[in-house]
Order: sequence, then C-alpha cells, then structure tokens
Amino acid sequence: MSIQQADAVEVEEAPAPSARAAELARLSPSRAALELAWPGIIEQSLSALGTAVVFAFVGHLGATATAGVGAAGNFLFLMFPVWRSLAIGTIAVVSRRMGQGRAAEAADATRQSLLLGAIAGVLFGAFFVVFAAPLLRLLGADEEIVAIGAPFLAVVGAANGAATLWLIGTSAMRAAGDTRTPMFLSAAGVLVSVALAYVFIDVLGVGPMGSAYASSISWGLGMCAMLVLLWRGVAGLSIAGGPWHLSGSTIRQLFGISLPSAAESATFSFGILALSGLVFRLSTADVAAHQIIGQIETFSFFPCIGFSMAASALVGQGLGMGDPERARRAGWAAAGMALAWATVAGFIFVVAPGLLLGIFTISGAVVIAGIGALAVVGIGQPAQAVIFALGGALRGAGDTRYPLVVSLVNWFVVRLPLAYLFAFPFGLGLTGIWLGVTIDYFVRAALLALRFRSGAWARVRV
Repeated sequence: MSIQQADAVEVEEAPAPSARAAELARLSPSRAALELAWPGIIEQSLSALGTAVVFAFVGHLGATATAGVGAAGNFLFLMFPVWRSLAIGTIAVVSRRMGQGRAAEAADATRQSLLLGAIAGVLFGAFFVVFAAPLLRLLGADEEIVAIGAPFLAVVGAANGAATLWLIGTSAMRAAGDTRTPMFLSAAGVLVSVALAYVFIDVLGVGPMGSAYASSISWGLGMCAMLVLLWRGVAGLSIAGGPWHLSGSTIRQLFGISLPSAAESATFSFGILALSGLVFRLSTADVAAHQIIGQIETFSFFPCIGFSMAASALVGQGLGMGDPERARRAGWAAAGMALAWATVAGFIFVVAPGLLLGIFTISGAVVIAGIGALAVVGIGQPAQAVIFALGGALRGAGDTRYPLVVSLVNWFVVRLPLAYLFAFPFGLGLTGIWLGVTIDYFVRAALLALRFRSGAWARVRV
C-alpha cells in the first residue's frame, strides 16, 4: 500500500464529529451561538419568571417570610460547587468528545457524572436536614427568621440531589448541541412549580413552606424526565447500553476540570454567605430588599447563562474538531450578544427601581431600602454579561484554573472589602454593599476578557 493510500484509509477511519456538531460547524460562529443560545435564553427567562412568581407569593406573606425563605435560599449556594463543577466537567468532556466523533466516551462521562452527582446529592441533603437551624443562626438570623427558614432549608436541601442530577443531565444535552430539550423540560418544571406554589401557599394556606414543597416536587419530576430522554438519546448522545460504574480514568478526567471549578464555586458560595452576613447587620427591611434585588437581577443574568452555555458547547466542539479559531470567534460572538441584552436590562433597573421592587413586596420600607441598591446593580449588568459569556467559553475549553484564581482575588480582595467599606464606614448601607459588588463585576470582566484574548485556553488538554 502506498503512503497516499494509507493516508486515505486513515482519513476515512478517523471519527467524524457528531451530526449535530457538524451541523453547527456549518453555520457562522454568531449564528451557531444564537442557535444554541435562544432556547437557553427562553429557558432561563422562564426559570427566572417562575422563581420570581413563587418568591412574590412568599413576599406577599410579609417581610419576615421573605427574609426567612431568602436566608435559607442563600445556603443552597453551598450546592453550587456540586451542581456547577460536575456540570462544567460534563460540558467540557462531552462537547469535546462529540466534536471528535467519540459519542461512546461522551456517554460514559455523562453516566459517571450522574453517579457522582447522586452521591453528592445524598450527602449534602443529609447535611442540610441535620444542620438547617444552626446554619441560619451562624449567618446571624434571629429566631423569628430561623423558625421560617430552617424547615424550608431542610426540605429543599433534602431534594437537592434531584436538582443536581437534572442540571448534570441537561448540561450533557447542551454539550451535545441540543438546547431545545432542556428548554422544554425547564418550561414544564416552571409551570408545575408555580401551580403547586399557588395551591400550597394561596389555596391551602401552608405558608412559606409551600414554595419548598413546590420546588422539591418540580425537581423530582424534572430529574425523571431528563433521565428518560437521555436514555432514549439526544443529539447523538445516549446513556443506554453502557456500564454504570465509576472508572478511575474518567473520574480523573472529569475531576481535572471539575475540581478547580468546584473550588471556584465554593468561593462563590461562601462569599455569598459572607455578603449576606454583612446584610444581616442592617435592618429587616434591608434584608428583605437584598433578597428581592437578587431575584430581580436574575432577569438580567439568567438570559446571559444561555449565551454562556452556547459558548461552552461551541468552544468545546470547536477544539474537538481541531479549529481553535472558530472556538475563539464563537466565544466573542456569545459575549457580544449577552452584552447587548444585559445593557438593556441594566438600563431598566436604573430608571425604574422602585416600580420593580414594588412587584415583590407590599412593604414601603422594603422598597425604600432597595431603590439605590437596585439602581447600582443596573450599572453593573454589562460587565456581568461578559463574565457569564467568557467564563462559559473558558470552562468549555476546560480552562477552569484561571477563573478560580480570578474568583479568589475578586471575592476577598475586591468585593467583600469594598462592600464592607461602602456599607459601614461610608454609611451607604445596602446601596454600599451592592456598590462593592458592581465594582467587582467590572474588575472580573476585565480579567476574564484578557485571558480569553490571550488564547492560552486553547492549549488546555481535555
């Protein structure tokens, strides 16, 4: 056989990208990013709307109910290291393998991520059930807030395993190039959650616990639907027919990406708790306003998560196909579109903060406490968009160590010190806390943009 014939055989036998990855590769990077992002935008917007509606049900029960549920919700950020890190590891590996045409390896990584998520979900669930009340007291909540927040945290904490598996499974779908199926699953989950919250809170009079029951049931149903669909196959990825056991090589591969991301997420989680500790030094109205502002901000950054997911999938697939230039262009395209969205949302926060706050509370004191803070949050939304999109692009490439370093610097050198300084020595209260957060957004966005521009992420091995 001649050298030319041997080369031809090698080319013919080389695995081709999955059909969906190849289809996306035929589009321009901007078109491909929008193709993957728009279902994510709808999904995240519906999710934000559903969460806001449920939170509004709770908010109309009064400031103490709002503060109790919001305080308990802060501890769910402790689950972010699990949810986010395993999902990011799954996205990086699955997108790269689908781009390389190695669907069996992508399915194996998905199965093992699901197993790891199930184990972590059980452990964390037991932790929240046992330590719900002490955790809230550690945060500085008074007994009135603990009485509401502790049972809420125990229920949603026990159900967190279902949410973890749902996120891992839908992340695998997106990495394979299907963002529409997660959108439909999420939309169904929102409808179930809102309907159940209305029944539990307004019809049956269960009180704030109604939102906990509604979320838990919705998570469980979503997890079951996700597993059925992945078993049948989505965008060339199916978890059926393969082994369901953990292997050292795949775990090392996943953990090589996931552990830095887990550390970054843990930094975020404990940073959120530290920030909440500062807020609890203010009045109950400030605490309630802080929780509501967090809900309102989701309308800006949840759609940006859609662009982040698109960037992750396209960067991973582009690198899997051996085309880092296409991966680079896809990352910048996603960032540009996210920036446009967040700028519009931020403008609305700046010009109508009182109107937005009034949707979620009947307390005039809560509205007054949050007006300045929400306006400041609006200024930072363009930077928030860059953080999401380029952060997603870097993680899709498997570059998770640099974002970890950035997170450590920003939380403990920028955000928390500035939030304390503006809130207390400068006397700006809740507005000062969010001013520190907003400055952090711009610093973090600049650092991530410099990293993506350098191209070092393209040399990370997955």
